[in-house]
Amino acid sequence: MTERGALTRSAGAPGGLKARHAWLLGLGVCLFAAIVIANDARAVLATLLDVRAAALVVIAAHLPVTFTAALGWRALLTRPQQPTVAATFRMRLIKEAVNALLPVAQVGGDVVRARLAVGPALPLRTSAASCIVDAALGVVCLVLFVLIGLGAASAVIADPRIDQLARQIAIAGVLATLALVAAERLGSLRLLDRVTARTSGALGQLAGLGEEVRIICSRTARLAHSMLWHLLSWALGVVETWAALWAVGLEASWTHALVLESMAQGARALGFAIPGALGVQEGGYVLICSALGIPPNQALALSLLRRLRELTLGVLGLGLWRFEAPPIPKEGQPQ
Repeated sequence: MTERGALTRSAGAPGGLKARHAWLLGLGVCLFAAIVIANDARAVLATLLDVRAAALVVIAAHLPVTFTAALGWRALLTRPQQPTVAATFRMRLIKEAVNALLPVAQVGGDVVRARLAVGPALPLRTSAASCIVDAALGVVCLVLFVLIGLGAASAVIADPRIDQLARQIAIAGVLATLALVAAERLGSLRLLDRVTARTSGALGQLAGLGEEVRIICSRTARLAHSMLWHLLSWALGVVETWAALWAVGLEASWTHALVLESMAQGARALGFAIPGALGVQEGGYVLICSALGIPPNQALALSLLRRLRELTLGVLGLGLWRFEAPPIPKEGQPQ
């Protein structure tokens, strides 16, 4: 089996895992429907219909977010290993499409990107290791971004519900960051190397993955460069949120846009196990927007406008994946 096919083949979920994903997706659909129905679905639809062509502005505003996040991953690789900027951008679009539209947890897109990035100068284990480090840095930068948003929220919001949500997001973010550090200190990378070294087949292709992660993490200048791109990406998300507020007819300040974007991203991260954070994102928008004085119908319209952007760019990303991905040989066929 080729390296580019190995990771995708190994990512195939067993029956129990697929059943769990289906259950979580069903839960998200029910939660989503309940929130929309409870908050006047007709008013939400009317607000969305008033957006019209302004939705294109919101969709376009996300492209710089995607582009800078893509450069954050690329910065982790050495120059000979780096794909072109255009290829990096395409793979980021594909990653986001997989996470947004396919019934997988929020790591499915990284699995796909790791496979697509494989090339003569970038073996599978290095590609996978770079995606692992990139995902970890994304979490760390999200925590920093949410903490900045919490500081802004304290100046414009006086709502105990938001204070409770903020504490939950902050605690979860700090614990996730500490868990990443502790896992490395406790030898998880060495354990990963031992497991892959003793495994044949697809996982055997990842032998040395833990060592590759350590090598990437030792390049402190590249880590810092990557973090700067990721922080810029989160910051540009505020511009997208401001554009969405404008599209639904709200005159919001940049501070409100920062609070909404940071808190909504934090709430969405809490629902990472549910495909697309379906229902979790909508509940977060209703809660956060209520504290900002935004009616529920407009709050849900903002969330659905983000879903529309995900759908539009997701279809584009899946289309790109169709042309980027090499065919996976069937069992028994020559490689």
